[in-house]
Amino acid sequence: MPEISEPSPQTRTTLFKLQARQCRFIVSDDQSKALFCGGETQEGSSWCPWHRRLVYTRSPMAGPSAGKHPG
Repeated sequence: MPEISEPSPQTRTTLFKLQARQCRFIVSDDQSKALFCGGETQEGSSWCPWHRRLVYTRSPMAGPSAGKHPG
């Protein structure tokens, strides 16, 4: 699996400044002013590769046939 680097803190932005293809992962703890990652996303994703890896995790019990119905 290729190494994925953490996005730069310089890309962080507010909701009103977010643009297309910017990561929507909230990186701030302050609920009164949410800051979003703002890193570059891949086509069809709301998160940069770094945060997508955090959001989508695979179950430890999932194997190659996970999610398939016997048939």
